[in-house]
Amino acid sequence: MTDRITTFNLHWYDCGLTCAENVVHEEITVYRNKKVLKFVEYNGYNERVSSEEIKLDADLVEQFFNYLEINTTRWKTDYRVFVCDGSSWRVRMWHSSHKVTIAEGAVEYPPKGKQIEKYIRSFIENGRSLIDPQLFGCGR
Repeated sequence: MTDRITTFNLHWYDCGLTCAENVVHEEITVYRNKKVLKFVEYNGYNERVSSEEIKLDADLVEQFFNYLEINTTRWKTDYRVFVCDGSSWRVRMWHSSHKVTIAEGAVEYPPKGKQIEKYIRSFIENGRSLIDPQLFGCGR
């Protein structure tokens, strides 16, 4: 049986100087079987500021997870670039074998990260949502 990615989770953290009331942590989770994207924002007090759930097109979800399975198998665990401030990200992917893949970074995208971001932004646009997540925090 093929080991498949079942859940994709991306955390973005603001590592710069901000007020505690500002959003400093965002989390996006895409569930393969549920065909859902969940988005949550937290402030510096670790209080949930907003959240949204978007139903996704089944074919697009399969394309996304197939893309992940092809393009993340050789990811390193550490893509951090040491800078004074900025943002950081952390990706976790759960597999049907119960394995969890983790990668962390700052300033730069992981390999194929721009395309992963495009998939997630298309989910948001197709779901007619107005959220505008930071994702990898590397700009668009």
